[in-house]
Amino acid sequence: MKDNKKEYWIEKIKTYRASGLTASQWCKEQGIAVHRLRYRITQFNKEKKNRSTKTKWSCVTLKDEVEQEENLPSKLKVTIGKSTIEISPGFDLDTFESVARISSKC
Repeated sequence: MKDNKKEYWIEKIKTYRASGLTASQWCKEQGIAVHRLRYRITQFNKEKKNRSTKTKWSCVTLKDEVEQEENLPSKLKVTIGKSTIEISPGFDLDTFESVARISSKC
């Protein structure tokens, strides 16, 4: 529906509702077919319902997950023989394998 036509019908429906008349009486006075008025009211009600039932998304972080992440150790200690290697989050696997291989030979 074009915006100007929509605005026209919004005003007509407001006028009808404020009149206190039945749809038939009001339409007869206005020279409008009653089925047109009822059709437009139904369409606007459907539009309003669709706007209010649209899915709205939110980002949610569960409290338990946040607490678990906060309680994780910042470093992991790996002991190979007499050597201890501290590994931080985001470590390079290739470097760790090289250091572990060298440590195992000591």
